[in-house]
Amino acid sequence: MITISSSDVIKKPSYITNPLDITFVEDAKKHIKKSVVIPYSLYEMVREKIEDELYLYENKDALSKNAYDEFLGCEEVVEDLA
Repeated sequence: MITISSSDVIKKPSYITNPLDITFVEDAKKHIKKSVVIPYSLYEMVREKIEDELYLYENKDALSKNAYDEFLGCEEVVEDLA
């Protein structure tokens, strides 16, 4: 794993376009990691897990316990009408 600054990306874009290792990109002034670049071969190995986590993150409000309980309540009402 390597850590580069955002100014290093300008000097050597291959850090981003053709990564050979996991690369952390940090803010040049604050020295805070802002991004991670991984080789595509590594992404292919963990793609399904990343997509699952991304789905959960993007839908965290809809998938909360309260939303699930509300869904169950709606489902019971639909069954009563049928």
